[in-house]
Amino acid sequence: MAVPTRLGCVFARGLRQLSARDEALLERASRVAPGWTALLDAAKAIPPRESRSVRIAGRRSSIEVIGERKIVHAVGRRKEAVAQVWLEAAKGDALASIVVNNKLCTEYFPWPLSSVAVSPFLLTGTSCNYGAKVVVRGGGMSGQAQAVRHGIATALQELDAHARLPMKRADMLTRDPRVVERKKPGKPKARKSSAWVKR
Repeated sequence: MAVPTRLGCVFARGLRQLSARDEALLERASRVAPGWTALLDAAKAIPPRESRSVRIAGRRSSIEVIGERKIVHAVGRRKEAVAQVWLEAAKGDALASIVVNNKLCTEYFPWPLSSVAVSPFLLTGTSCNYGAKVVVRGGGMSGQAQAVRHGIATALQELDAHARLPMKRADMLTRDPRVVERKKPGKPKARKSSAWVKR
């Protein structure tokens, strides 16, 4: 049963161009079991997936083109939070929604932070033009919202060249390096000192 298991791995790779090894495996399987011929034809009909990486403003964004779809992946960071963002132009009547961890942005973040997360769209006036899927981990709600903002801005500049300048002026493309200062020994906090006692 090694051949069906390997074939399952081939089809589990999704819309990816088959390698020569995969095609040879499918050819061999179709000779052994005639039922695999239909699967071979279906596998060969899978459109090739073009993927390229570009470096923008010192950060790395990857662009994936599947047929007519252009999906940009970027990473945003703030404090301890890391946000993975996939941005795609909304087609026709498709709803341009922003989904964060399988919830709508307004449901995941409370009101002030939801506007912070989508501020690149609000600043550039493109809130109805793009849909975003976001997976964010680590940190608190404030750090996560700012990480989402950083990731959306990084991805948006690749899809819309005119959006780069206003976002750069608003400092949305710069990774904020500030983190909590470590606690020091002998002090209750990073810099706070205990009350001085004379005697």
